[in-house]
Amino acid sequence: MKAQIKNKAPYIPKKWEYVNCPFCNANVPQLYERFGSELQYSYVKCGNCGLIYTNPRPAYDQDFIDAAYASYYQYADNIQLSDLDNINQSSLKMFQNEVDYIVKYDKEKTAVLDIGSGMGTFLLAAKKYYGDNVMGIDVSVKMGEFVEKNLGIKVHIGQFDQFNPDQKFSLIHMSHVLEHVPNPNEWIRHASKLLTPKGILVINVPNKYGIGNRTQHLFYKAKLKKQFATGWKDASRTPDHLFEPAVRSMKYLLANNNFEIIEYYTYSRKDPVSNKSVFAKFMNRWLKKGTNLALITRPVQ
Repeated sequence: MKAQIKNKAPYIPKKWEYVNCPFCNANVPQLYERFGSELQYSYVKCGNCGLIYTNPRPAYDQDFIDAAYASYYQYADNIQLSDLDNINQSSLKMFQNEVDYIVKYDKEKTAVLDIGSGMGTFLLAAKKYYGDNVMGIDVSVKMGEFVEKNLGIKVHIGQFDQFNPDQKFSLIHMSHVLEHVPNPNEWIRHASKLLTPKGILVINVPNKYGIGNRTQHLFYKAKLKKQFATGWKDASRTPDHLFEPAVRSMKYLLANNNFEIIEYYTYSRKDPVSNKSVFAKFMNRWLKKGTNLALITRPVQ
């Protein structure tokens, strides 16, 4: 099942805002590429930490949030249990493979928090090792209700940086969420407060310097392609990714917030731990040129 956005009218921000780099707060942007149905959005590259981010960007208000996540909210209106095995890029099988791999780094295995828990597929996979000590947090009330009713897993509704539970977690999982928030440093620091002494934080984000994105950018620079992704030609699309991370910028963000990286690699959604073939290992674990980036981290003791 795939939700359809009902309103195809162009999204016109009511207000724009100029921002410093979301990772290092530097103000040394260089134009990287333009995108959107009318090339109305700009990605710039930070001259300090190398992060690619939207600047100027639509003001991060309720108008923007409603427009950016229309398809996600509409999906929540129509989800069914049968979707757990088929949901695009977040299937139960995919997360089972990821959990089986990352759980070896969690020496305590006391409790799991999944930020942006969606349909609960990661948490359902994590039950194999953590039993009922799994919890989610999401912005969609209907998605949370679906998970609680059908999977019996507690989901808190709201923003993670304002979430203050009574317990701590030995594993916090943040998959393709960080690039959507305007204050990533606060989220990383808040995760540190919620981890047990030996707890780990697993972050999955897009890899802007993956070979596919790099190739598209070369086409853009050579004026052979007007924008980096055909999806942005849809006039109703909004830049829901406020920034596009890569290895260098993520290393900066984590070090700046006193996290150390235990392991990192790139991956595809069909092979979340990049171990199915020699080619996958070469491309994703040695060259680190895959579409997505996974980082297994922990606070510096």
